[in-house]
Amino acid sequence: MIKLGVIGYPLAHSLSPTMHNTALKFKNIEGSYVVLETPEDKLADTIEYMKKQKFRGFNVTIPYKVDIIKFIDEIDNLAKITGAVNAVVISDDGKLKGYNTDISGFINAIPKEKLDNLSGKKATVLGTGGAARAICSALLNADINDLTLYARAPAKGEDLKEILMSNFVGANISIKQLEENIDLSDIAILVNTTPVGMYGKSEGQSPVSESSIATLPVNAIVYDIIYRPKTTKLLEYAQGRNLVTIDGTEMLVLQGAKALEYWIEQEPPVDAMREALNSCFV
Repeated sequence: MIKLGVIGYPLAHSLSPTMHNTALKFKNIEGSYVVLETPEDKLADTIEYMKKQKFRGFNVTIPYKVDIIKFIDEIDNLAKITGAVNAVVISDDGKLKGYNTDISGFINAIPKEKLDNLSGKKATVLGTGGAARAICSALLNADINDLTLYARAPAKGEDLKEILMSNFVGANISIKQLEENIDLSDIAILVNTTPVGMYGKSEGQSPVSESSIATLPVNAIVYDIIYRPKTTKLLEYAQGRNLVTIDGTEMLVLQGAKALEYWIEQEPPVDAMREALNSCFV
C-alpha cells in the first residue's frame, strides 16, 4: 500500500488527488494520494506524521517550496540550483530527498514552436516565490537571457536574483516593484507565479491590470500557472487581445507525472492523468 500526499496552505483548490489517484488505479497500484493542509506552525509536525505513517512521498505547494528545504536530507541538482523543492521521496529509513519537477513541467507545457521563438527574447515573471524559482531557471535554460521579476517586496527577491546570477552567468536579471500598471511592451512571455486569481478569496482578480496587458506585443505569450480556475482574469485579459495563452493544467499534469515516476519507479500514465484533470473542468 503506497501512501502519497500534498502539503501546502490553503489546499481547497487542489486537484492533485484526482490526478494521482487515477494514475495509481491505472497502474494497478494499491494506495492513495491525500491532501494534508498544513498551517505554517504545523509544517514540522506534518512531515513527522508522514514519516511515521510510512508515506512514500509528497508534493509541496504554496507556500512551502523553499521552507521545505531545511527538512530535506538530500537534494537533487535541479532543485539545488533553483533553491526550491516541490516533490519529495521518503526512503524506507525516513530520509527525505527533494526534487523540482516544476522546471520540466513548466517548460514542456509550452508548444515547441512557441518555445523555439522565445530564444533570445525578454521575459517577465510575476512573483518571486518557490514556483518562480523553478520557472526562472526554466526560462533561462531556454535561452532567454533577459528576465524581469516583479515582486510585492522586491528586497525579498534579491536572494532569487543572486541564485540565478550564480547559475546563469551573463544573464540580465532585474527585480522591480509589482504594481497594477506595468509596461510590458518589449516582453515575449509573461508568466504569473503569484496566487492572485486562484480559486478562493482572490478569484476574479489579476496581478496586473488590463491596461498592462494592452502593452504586450501582438505575438506575446501569457502563461498563468494557476489551474483553478482554468481561465483566470489575467488570461481573460490576454484572450481579449487574441494573445497566445497557457493555463496551469498541463504544467500540473507534467510536473505531477514526473513526481509520480520518482515515487513508483515506473512510467507514469500521463494521458490518464491529463484526462482525469481535464474532467474536473467539464
